[in-house]
Parts: sequence; structure tokens; C-alpha cells
Amino acid sequence: MLEAERFLVERGIPYRLIDLTDLAMTVADVLRFSKGDFPAEEVCKTVIMSDSEGGRHAFFLLGNDRVDFLKAKKATGKKLRVASPDEVRASAGVDPGAVCPITLNISLIIDTRVLKLPRVNFGSGHHLHGIEMNTTDLQRAVPHAVADVAQ
Repeated sequence: MLEAERFLVERGIPYRLIDLTDLAMTVADVLRFSKGDFPAEEVCKTVIMSDSEGGRHAFFLLGNDRVDFLKAKKATGKKLRVASPDEVRASAGVDPGAVCPITLNISLIIDTRVLKLPRVNFGSGHHLHGIEMNTTDLQRAVPHAVADVAQ
């Protein structure tokens, strides 16, 4: 059982594990390799960013969106840059592309656009699996802030 699954089961939060037939790094990969059926709009990603003081921040966005650096600075009060692969591994315990927002121990900011969706699909901490769950359950599962951080 994946760490993310264990986390959700322990809290009684419903989810669906999405199996992938190959390594998925992009929204297009997720749709191409998924054994499940879901709309492309539900695919989200977690982007880890670093500040000049060595702090890390996670941003949960729609899969085709990008972090707006000015909005991210406003949300965190810090000048940010995208974390290096080594920084992602140190922060999330997984490689870039597999980051799971519910297993992080760093601040999480959910973009406002995500909250307009009834369900989201995101990385599980493993490149061959994704997690689908109701957006309200995601909000209930993890401490987070909400801000407009996408461009």
C-alpha cells in the first residue's frame, strides 16, 4: 500500500487509485497511460519551490497551469524559484513528477482554480499510480492555504 493510500485509509477519506501503464510526467502522459477514465481537466500537479532561505513551498495547480512567480511571492512573502530535482527529493521523498500533496511536510498552497473542480487526480508518490478524490476531501485531508497562484 502506498503511503498516500495509508494516509487516506487511516482518515476514512474515500479515493480511487489510478493505475498507469508507464511512467507519467505530464498531463498528456497521465491521460495516455491511465487505466482509468477521467477528464483531462481533473489532472493536477504539485510543484515544489524553494526560497532564498532554504525553505520549501508546495503549490497544487491544474495540470496545464504554471506557477505565477509574482503571485507565489505574494502568497508566501518570499521570492521563489522552482526546486531542483534534488530539492524535490529532499522535500517530498520522491522524484519530480510523482509528488503527492497529501504526504508533504511543507506548506501547501492550493490554487483557487483547483477548488472549482468537483474531483481532482494527482500524483500518489509513485510514477505508476495516481489518486483521484473529491476536491472537498482533499481540502479536509491536509492543512493548506488557498491563493490565486496560477498563470
